[in-house]
Order: sequence, then structure tokens, then C-alpha cells
Amino acid sequence: MDMNKKKDFIVNILFYGIILGAFFIAFRYLLPILVPFIIAFLIAWAMQKPCKFLYKRFKINKKLSGLILLIVFYLVIGGLIVLISLGLISFVSEIIRDLPAIFENEIRPFLDNLGMDITSIVHQLPPEIEAGLLTIMHSLDSALDNLISVISTWALNFATSMVTVVPSFFISTVLCIISSFFFVVDYDKVTSFAYSKLKGRIKTIFDDLCFFMKNKVVVIIKSYAMIMSITFVELTIGFFIIGLDGFIWIALGIAIFDILPVFGTGGIMIPWCVITLIGGDIVTGVELGVIYVIVTIIRNIIEPKIVGGNLGLHPVLTLASMLVGAQFFGVIGLFGCPLLISFLLYANKAHGGLRL
Repeated sequence: MDMNKKKDFIVNILFYGIILGAFFIAFRYLLPILVPFIIAFLIAWAMQKPCKFLYKRFKINKKLSGLILLIVFYLVIGGLIVLISLGLISFVSEIIRDLPAIFENEIRPFLDNLGMDITSIVHQLPPEIEAGLLTIMHSLDSALDNLISVISTWALNFATSMVTVVPSFFISTVLCIISSFFFVVDYDKVTSFAYSKLKGRIKTIFDDLCFFMKNKVVVIIKSYAMIMSITFVELTIGFFIIGLDGFIWIALGIAIFDILPVFGTGGIMIPWCVITLIGGDIVTGVELGVIYVIVTIIRNIIEPKIVGGNLGLHPVLTLASMLVGAQFFGVIGLFGCPLLISFLLYANKAHGGLRL
């Protein structure tokens, strides 16, 4: 490699390093601020094809059709949010109402019987072992009290944080809605102005990114739809085998919830297992735990393979990029980091190497 090639290589590495650094700063610090406007623009972008269809079919003005579609969109979304919120409030209220009865009829008898069984066993042991076990039991009792205190403190802090988050979320939602109307009305002007400001290599990268995202976003959606379908089939078979009533609907709800990266299947299955075991149904609790373990193992195996295969990445690289992305950027990084690596490989291939 001659000196000019070495210089070009170093310059290219620095160039792409600066781009990655800019991405990092944008995702880490600017993105949380710009999220309402990004969502608003994406909504306006999604309205463009329906607007064009209405214009060609019914000769409705593009701006007017965009406003109509946007109003209908927010009415539908708002209605769904209201229905879901009412359902959740009703569900939580029912749990809170029945919680004292559950504690008195299920949890307290279970704990009392367990304590009596342990005590009877301990009293049959030699005195020195009995004294040691009683000390351990007292320590566990104190630890349980401390745990309840910690949970109470956490619940209070969570409620306090929700009080501060709700106004911020409300303001962001209002900004998103207002901005989406502006973007829909002036979509062509905004996109033309922004595109005209791109020059040289940045313009090429933007064109590559638009082409790449237009194809790969659909691929990502299909990938996670496939993963969700596999999870649904696994849960349906498992719940059918253990004889749960309404197993199809339960499996469908958990499979949809499984798409959430932070909560996943465990967000429902783990509390369900614990509550079932405390209620005294040991067999069903163990069966639910086994189903959860199987589903989680299969999910961790197939997700990198399916997503990586559709993005053109090796499963190990996909898994590593997802973990790194989740560590630094949370949910966005979990999905965005594999996409970014796939785009860099695509751009490198499309232009025959890293060139300026």
C-alpha cells in the first residue's frame, strides 16, 4: 500500500468515525428532545401515499386530504388509547379490590402452613442445629420486612416520578400533534428545502440511507412479525398441553407483549408463575415456568438469526450489536444498531469501498 492509499484510508476512517460520533451524540442527547418532531414527520410521511390516492381518485386537494386523514388517524388512535386505558384501569381496580381477599384466603394460609411445617421440622432437629435455623429464620423475617420497606419506597418514588413524567409526556404529545399538521400541509416544501441543503458526500449518504431504509424497515417489521408468530405458536401449544382455558387469546396477548424489548414474555409470565405458586397451585406454576424458559431460549436463538439474516449480518454480529445498542441507547439502540451496521456494509459495498 503506497503512501497516498494509506492517507486515503486514514482519512476515510476518520470521516466515518466522525459520522459515528455524530450519530452517538444525536442519539444520546438530541434524540430525546427531537422525538416528538421525528414522530410527527414520520406520521406526515406515512400520509403521503393515501393523500396521493385521494387526489388521483377523488381530486381532493392534497393538503386538505392530508388534514382529513390526520384528523381521522388521531381520532382512531385516541379512541384506542381511551379503550385500552379504561380496560387497564378496570383490571387494576379489580386486582386492588380483590387483593385483601387474595391475601387472607390464599397467601396468608399458605405462609402459615409453610411456617408451621418448617417449625415442626426444626423442632425435631438437634438443639444446636435448631438454634442456628431459628436464627436464620429470624434473619429472613427481618429481610422480608426490609424488602417490603424497599418495595414501598420504590412504589412511592415511582408514583412521584410518574407525576413529573406525565406533564412532560403531555407536552411532547401536543407538540407532536401540532407539528404533524404543519408537516402534512408543507411536506413537499420541508423535504425539498432540507434536501437542497445537502451537498456532496452527505447527499450521497442520505440517498443511500433513504433507499436502504425504504427496503430494510419493511424487512425488520416482517422479521419481528415472524418472531411474534413463532412465540404465539409456542405459547399456544404449551398452554393447550397444560389445559388452560382461553389459551389462544392468552397466548396472543403475551406474544404481542413479547415485542416490547424491556418487558418481553417475562413481564407477564414471571409474575403469573409467582402468583400461581403462592396460591398453592405448584404444578401449574412449574408448568408456566417451564413454558417461559423454553420460549425465552428459542427467542434468544431465533431472533439474531432471523433479524441478522434479513439484514445480511451474521447472527453473532447481530446479537452483539443488539446488546451494545441496548446498553448505550436503550430500545432505540436495540433495533437501530443492527440497522446501522447493515447500512454501513451496504454503503461500503455499493460504492466499492470506504471512499470520500
